Amino acid sequence: MSRLKLTAILILAATVLATSGCHGSGKRRTIADEPTLSGLDADDKAYLDAPAAVPISTVDRHPILYKPREYWENSGDNRIVKAAAATFVGVPAGVVGEVRQIFVGAPPRTTTLP
Repeated sequence: MSRLKLTAILILAATVLATSGCHGSGKRRTIADEPTLSGLDADDKAYLDAPAAVPISTVDRHPILYKPREYWENSGDNRIVKAAAATFVGVPAGVVGEVRQIFVGAPPRTTTLP
């Protein structure tokens, strides 16, 4: 029976090592965040359009949903650290923020200018 357990542990360890891969290679760049070319002005110079404003969704209104995402995005490149921060810090912070929002009310929306 111990030989079967040892074999199962070795197969499980090999599977975890084979599927983990190298995920810490950095952030991917996206072109979607860049402003679009709008046209030409009177001097035939190209000008850029302002990026579209992101609409506020349900996730943005509830701390229990956006706090884990904030901790995930701001924890570096290591996925294990990101998952731990989002789970063990972001979820409790979101719960506390949600309870505070229930009693005190939603914080005023602030707009940031680029």
